[in-house]
Amino acid sequence: MTFEHWAQTLLFGNSLEEKLLPPPQITLQELEAQRSLVQTDFRVPLFPGRPSHLSKFGKSTFPAIHQLHLAEERGRVLHFFANHELLALELMALVLLRFPEAPANFRMGVAKVIAEEQGHLQLYINRMKELGVELGDIPVNDYFWKCMKDLSSPLDFTVQMSLTFEQANLDFSYFYMNEVKKVGDDLTAALLERVFREEMGHVKHGLVWFNRWRDQRGNETEWEAYRQLLPYPLNPQRAKGPIFCGDSRKQIGFSENYIRELRAFAGSKGRPPVVWFYNPQCDQEVLRGKPGFSPSAPGKKMQEDLQSALAFVSQKTDLILVNQKPSLEWIESLHSAGIETPEFSDSIDAPKLAGIEPWGWSPDAVARFQPLCEKLIAVDGGNSEFAKKALRELNFAPKDLGQLYSKAWSVQFLQTWLEQHPDLTPIFGNPSDAGQVHTHWDSVMQAVESVLLTHPAVMIKAPFGTSGMQVKRITQLSELEGPTGGWVRRILKTQGKIIIEPYLNRIADLSIQLKIQENDTILLEVRQFMTGIHHEYRGTRLGAKGFQLSPLALRFLHDAIQAWKPFLRDLGQAIRELGYRGPAGVDAFLWRTPQGEFRLKPLVELNPRWTMGRIALEIEKHLAPGVRGAWAFLPIRELPQLGYSSVQCFVEAMQNQYPVVTESLGERIRIRSGVLFTNDPNQAQTVLTALVTFPNPELLLEWQKPVTD
Repeated sequence: MTFEHWAQTLLFGNSLEEKLLPPPQITLQELEAQRSLVQTDFRVPLFPGRPSHLSKFGKSTFPAIHQLHLAEERGRVLHFFANHELLALELMALVLLRFPEAPANFRMGVAKVIAEEQGHLQLYINRMKELGVELGDIPVNDYFWKCMKDLSSPLDFTVQMSLTFEQANLDFSYFYMNEVKKVGDDLTAALLERVFREEMGHVKHGLVWFNRWRDQRGNETEWEAYRQLLPYPLNPQRAKGPIFCGDSRKQIGFSENYIRELRAFAGSKGRPPVVWFYNPQCDQEVLRGKPGFSPSAPGKKMQEDLQSALAFVSQKTDLILVNQKPSLEWIESLHSAGIETPEFSDSIDAPKLAGIEPWGWSPDAVARFQPLCEKLIAVDGGNSEFAKKALRELNFAPKDLGQLYSKAWSVQFLQTWLEQHPDLTPIFGNPSDAGQVHTHWDSVMQAVESVLLTHPAVMIKAPFGTSGMQVKRITQLSELEGPTGGWVRRILKTQGKIIIEPYLNRIADLSIQLKIQENDTILLEVRQFMTGIHHEYRGTRLGAKGFQLSPLALRFLHDAIQAWKPFLRDLGQAIRELGYRGPAGVDAFLWRTPQGEFRLKPLVELNPRWTMGRIALEIEKHLAPGVRGAWAFLPIRELPQLGYSSVQCFVEAMQNQYPVVTESLGERIRIRSGVLFTNDPNQAQTVLTALVTFPNPELLLEWQKPVTD
């Protein structure tokens, strides 16, 4: 039998006996001599020949780990593996037939791999039968075939089969070897251990030829060449399983850089990604009313520092647009703490998208992503429906969705609501405490003078401004004759409105996050957040018991939250009626009257977008039960005040004094103690962010002022 006839039998045969036909005994010289007998007009079939019981295609549910104590479920696991072995050997036969000009020793190596795959298939069939499952009992899939039948070269084969599907099989076989051991199935474990060992050889065969051929492409690294040669929809995520066998890959011969990059890589195995984009100036973009807003140089640096924070609200199958990919060191630190990350990229290559999630929708976001509208498809976990509406229909004019971004809208909503609910004055205060919106200088002067008669100070706010920006506090009317008055006049000219609020004796800043859905408003947890001397966001205290409040204040807040919920649902309904769907954050604060009574101001600021408070809640999910902590912001300019000459010195000190300690809870890893940096210290320009556990250390929070009764 010639080499070609054997390969044809494997590919077109309609029986298992033909699929299991061993390779002919042939030398390299004989194989070279047979080149002239090879057909040159070979055509790829729609699908390999199969016995009828192995031609039933469909989707099957992979058995859950907790079901592996059942013999039949272990048999079903092996059925999936057996189908993969069958597809692999058929594809290898296809490679032998399509590329007869490939080096003879490469083709001989493929034949050896086929023989071992045949052995695996036979072992699977035998063991499945002992577990009560026959090959063909479960519908099979043709995914491998669809991905690889149009290979254009032997190099493509090494990339897609050896370095992707077979590399992933290392992780799968090793993982399930250990899982079936746990339920006492030593026979199946021994089978999977043999498969694991032999798959290492298969991957090594592909890696050797991959490196030999890729060297002709220039100076690309092993990882760069692999990424470039892997065709869509395949991506490196397909080369990994439920665990990552780094030591085995090192034994095979992969470079250290390749192993680290692959371990850190995140992406979808098939589901189109949601594209995330951090545009913290969305409020100012809405104010401008058209695309083209240009942030300041410090604003750009801050944006670059914080764009990776989207990793905590996105899924690992998503993609975050970044100016610069975070360092491997930082990504690995998150993975070690049990935090999976999505893909970071400066471009979008996927032909289909499950959604688009800017930090906040704005004219600039619409202009940026409008060309991608036709790529959006409906996928569970995506937001394609609202994204399409945003890209095609949303109007950010002040009379439409744009008004939600203005603090003036929030003040007027709160004032009206309080007037309609006078019975809640003991909880939320009077309507006059909500503030007033003014459009003319004279009325501003009158309002300030009036408020100062009953309050020690006045807060003056621009309708558009984020993280404590665009806020002034005055204690005398005469201050409006100086720079503050000039600022007020500019805001009236550029924004058309100004907000005058009485200064209230604030006890604690609070936030609650909302999900505005089509027919409902989902309320998430209330958390206390922290601000600096300029009212800028400095972090959020994490954990249900993380409030820094007196017992009396806590008791009042607990009761007030019950009255707050109906208010928030009414707020959600108003937001929904203006056409918005998605995440929203509500800032509030606890304050005390001159008589010492507590009050809750239920709406200080509405943010119809993602917020740092929402990210903090997602980060909190990575804490072990009962652990309190904070997500803290530390401006780099303040490091010298803490005694550190550089970011590197500070980071090394924190990691040495407060290393991250984790514990396993089932299949999840949770953080028990330590400091984990949540943006990349290697790239940070203006701010560091970190998950800090209590009671140690308070170092990152020493700028806080103690809260008293």
